[in-house]
Amino acid sequence: EAGLELREDIDTVLEPGMVVSMEPMIMVPEGQPGAGGYREHDILVVGEGGAENITKFPFGPEHNILGV
Repeated sequence: EAGLELREDIDTVLEPGMVVSMEPMIMVPEGQPGAGGYREHDILVVGEGGAENITKFPFGPEHNILGV
């Protein structure tokens, strides 16, 4: 089941069958050059031998910049 808690703490032990969301984010404060934010978002399913990323979307800024 996904979505049981908003945030997990550092004591949570990952077990096979769990679903986790990885959301690293970079923020540049307002008033600074390049102000704004960028966030990746991946959904992973924990298995016996590791985790599988089921998002399958290419990542990195080059995939998220719109032409002007």
